[in-house]
Amino acid sequence: MRSPSKPDIALPEWNKSWLKPVVWIGFCTVLLPLTFTAILSGKSTTEKMLTGMAQPLFVAIVATMAIGATLLRRGERSMGWLLLIGACILWCVSSGFVVKRVFSYWESRFESVEPSANQPFDYVVVLGGGTGIAPDGRAQFGGAGDRVGYAAQLFLAGKAKNLVTTGDTLVLTGVLAREFEAKYDPSEQTRQIWKDLGIPGDVIFELPGQNTSSEMAALKERPEWWKDKRCGLITSAFHMPRALKLAERVGVQVSPIGADYRTGKGSFMIKDLMPDTGELERLQLIIKEWIGMRIGR
Repeated sequence: MRSPSKPDIALPEWNKSWLKPVVWIGFCTVLLPLTFTAILSGKSTTEKMLTGMAQPLFVAIVATMAIGATLLRRGERSMGWLLLIGACILWCVSSGFVVKRVFSYWESRFESVEPSANQPFDYVVVLGGGTGIAPDGRAQFGGAGDRVGYAAQLFLAGKAKNLVTTGDTLVLTGVLAREFEAKYDPSEQTRQIWKDLGIPGDVIFELPGQNTSSEMAALKERPEWWKDKRCGLITSAFHMPRALKLAERVGVQVSPIGADYRTGKGSFMIKDLMPDTGELERLQLIIKEWIGMRIGR
């Protein structure tokens, strides 16, 4: 006797709609980059890329792309395109390929003076922000420490006669009123580092200021350092356009000496095309500088 054939079991509609787009998104965003990296750069770089792919930003972008592609397949076009386009934009603005070019353009907005090609500067002003305090209370270089280190190099090479460091801490008012110890002032931290490097204390001067605008206002009150003098200004290259604009605004005459460049020469790598939270943070620096220039602060 012939047994009855089993009825076809229909897959749920959601099961049909998500599998193909998820596979394609995974193939394009994960498998292809890994394959090309393995072929072109070898095991070490591939492992680094795998580590980057495990980070929340990359996972969130790929997941958003997969959801958007699934919605498109199911006919929900408006929301699908919104998610796909949004994820692609976030991918682009957090990739090293894009951010490095933004930084390169921004840091080329001024012409840096080459100290070794000229007579020594009478004064070199170093804007605060390149130092910090270690757990043991020692002054240390911060993320923008090249500002402080470069100024020390210039002095020790005979290219700067005097050094000026700026910056003090914010003072809390109202219910939270408090004054911080001097060691928390960026200018005091810089002074300590310079003295530890062997620079005499009598050629180091300090200026107050809690932001670039107030630092330039304080520098304006010391014309003997910049008027009819060779006065150099050191700050991070990405910050220099705004610093120069604020100096010009108050009538201070300084020559830009770029430091702490965030773009350097290097070969292109596949991982430069991948999203990275570090690149997104760097892009925020440029956005902050652009806003500061617009509002004149």
